[in-house]
Amino acid sequence: MKSLPGFSDSELKKAKNNNDSGDPNEGLQRVGLVDAQRRDRLGPADVLLPHAKLGVTIVDHHVDAESDIPEANNYIVENVGSVSTMIAERLKKRNVEMTEAEATILALGIHSDTGSLVYDSTTPKDASMLGWAMEMGASQAAIAEHAKPTLSDEQQGVLTQALVNFNTTTVHGVTIATVLLSADGFIPGLATVTKDALDLSSSDVFLLAVCYEATRGAKGGGGKKGKQNGQSSDRLQKAQRKTVKALAGRDPELSSTSVPQLLPGVDAGSVSNMINSESWKGGEIAFTRQRLAATFAFYDTDRSGYLEKEEIRQALQSAAFVITEENFDILIASIDTDGDGKIAFEEFVNFYTDMEERKKWDSIRAEMEGKLPGTPSTMTIIGRVKAGVNVRNVNLNRLFQQFNGGGHPKAASATAKLENESEAEAVLHGLVDELIETSLDQQLRVGDFMQSPVLSAKPTMTEKQIEDLFIRYDVRALPVVDDDNEVIGLVSYKEVSAAKMRLINKQEKRLRQIEKAVADGRKLPEDRPLESAVKGWMKQKVQLAEASLTMAEVEQLLLETDVGYVPVVAEGTKQLVGMVTRTDLLRQHRYYSSLHYHNKGFSDSIAARKPIIELRKRLKKFDVENE
Repeated sequence: MKSLPGFSDSELKKAKNNNDSGDPNEGLQRVGLVDAQRRDRLGPADVLLPHAKLGVTIVDHHVDAESDIPEANNYIVENVGSVSTMIAERLKKRNVEMTEAEATILALGIHSDTGSLVYDSTTPKDASMLGWAMEMGASQAAIAEHAKPTLSDEQQGVLTQALVNFNTTTVHGVTIATVLLSADGFIPGLATVTKDALDLSSSDVFLLAVCYEATRGAKGGGGKKGKQNGQSSDRLQKAQRKTVKALAGRDPELSSTSVPQLLPGVDAGSVSNMINSESWKGGEIAFTRQRLAATFAFYDTDRSGYLEKEEIRQALQSAAFVITEENFDILIASIDTDGDGKIAFEEFVNFYTDMEERKKWDSIRAEMEGKLPGTPSTMTIIGRVKAGVNVRNVNLNRLFQQFNGGGHPKAASATAKLENESEAEAVLHGLVDELIETSLDQQLRVGDFMQSPVLSAKPTMTEKQIEDLFIRYDVRALPVVDDDNEVIGLVSYKEVSAAKMRLINKQEKRLRQIEKAVADGRKLPEDRPLESAVKGWMKQKVQLAEASLTMAEVEQLLLETDVGYVPVVAEGTKQLVGMVTRTDLLRQHRYYSSLHYHNKGFSDSIAARKPIIELRKRLKKFDVENE
C-alpha cells in the first residue's frame, strides 16, 4: 500500500478494510467543506459528516461566520475575498504547476467572489493571487466570457419579475428595495439575479426573497422516482393555486354589460349564459360565473374569446410567481382539457370550481386533524448593498444570522423555514425594520462633519470688504447673516466678481465725469461713495440644511440644486451653525486614506482647534490693510 503524507500505514490499512465492507460510507475518512460552515447549507452532503473518521475540515473566507458542525476539527479560515485566493496561495507556496484550465478556474473564482476586485471584501492578497493565476496561463478570453455569467431563462424570469414587483422604502436618503416572489421550486443563481436587480433598480440595498414549498416524496414511493413525482405534484398544485389567485382571485370593477364587448369571440348565446344583469338573483353560482366572466375578459387582452399561454403567463407574473417552462406546460395541460392549446371560458370555470372544491376539502381535513391549513415553505433571502458612505453601517451578514445565514457585510444570504408562505411577508418586513433601526438610523449627520465655526458676512459690508474676507481666509462663499445670526443670503466669488466689475465701471464713469468737468470749467461732481452694500447684490434665495440631516440627504440636496455650498442652521431655525461644501462631502467618502480630513467629523474637534482660533485672533492686528 502506497504511503500518503499525513496518514499512518495503520490508518490507510483501516481505510482499505472499511472500503471492502460494502458500505460506501464506511471507507470515508475525511470530509472537506469549502465556502460553508453551517449544516443547513450542505444539502444531501449532510449525511456524510458523521462517517468522517478523521474529522471534517472547513475551508472558508467568512471570518464572522459561526459554525454549527460539531464534527469539524480543522478550520482554515482567512479574511480574504475568495476561497480561490486561499487555494491559489497554497499552490503557489508548493510550486505546483497548473494547466491553463486549472489557472483559469482559480482566476474565475477570484473574479466571481470579489466582483473583479471591486467588492469591499477584496484584499491585496486577492489581487496578488489573481495575478499569479494569470502568470500560470489563465485564459483571458475564457475569463471575459464567463466572469459575468449569462442568466438562464429561469433567472431572467426572476429578474424581470423582481424589477416589476419590487417595492422601495427610502429612509435618511437610503433606498431599500424589497421583492417577495413565489416559485414552484428552488432556483439556483439568485445571487447574480439580485446583483443585477440592485444595479437596475437604482436602489442602495436590495433584498430578494423567493418562497417555494418544502419538497416531499410521494406517499408509498420511497424510491427516487416516487420522490420526483411527489415534488412535481406539489409544484403543480402550487402553480394551480397561484393561477386561481392571479386570475379568479381578481375582482375587476367591470360592469356585466361591458363584458360582451370584451369577448367578441364568444357568441351571444354563450355571453347571455355567462352574464346577465339579473345574475345575482340566481344565487352564488350565477354570481360567481359573472365575476369569472369579467375576470376572463380582463385577461383576454387580444379579445379572442380564449386565454392563450402568454396571457396566463402575464397573469402569473402579476402575482409574482416564478414557474419553470416544464411546469408551466403541465399547468396549461391541467386546465386545457380539450388539448387545443388555449383555454375556453368553460374550461376556466371548471378549473376554478375544481380548485375551490379542493380548497374546501383541505380546510375540512385540516379542521378534522386539528391543524391550521397551510403548507411548510422555504424562503431564500439574498441581499446586496451598493458601495457608498451612506450605507457604511449596513451589515447583511449580521442581519441574516438570525436565520443561520451569512456572508459578507454587503453581500449575504439566508434560508428561513416557514410554517406557511403567508409568514414570508412579515419576515421580510421585519428584516427591513431591523435594517433601518440598526444601520440607517446611525448615519453620519451634517452636524458631524460641517465646517464650524464658520465665517459670515454682514449685509452692510461692501464689495471691497467682502473681497478682503475671501482673500484673507481663502473661501469661495460666505453666508450673510443679520444681527440675530440668522441667514438672510449667500455671497460667492461669482457675486463678488460681478459686484467688483460694476464698481470698476462706476469708478471709470466718475473719472470721465471729472475729466469732462475740468475741461469745461464746470463744478466737479459730488464725491459720493460708489461702493454698495452686499444686501443689494447677494443671493437672497438660499438653500439651507439643518444640522440633523444625514449626509445622504445633503448630498442629494447639492445635486438637485447644483450648488457647491450650503449654510447649515440649527433645527427648526435659520440660526447659522456651520457650512457644508461638496469638498466636505467628498472627504467623508474617504476613498484615499492619505487625504487630510480637516473637519469636525474626521479631524480635530472644535474644542481642540480653539488654540489655533485664538492665535489667529491675536495675529489679526498685524494684518496689513489694503489701501
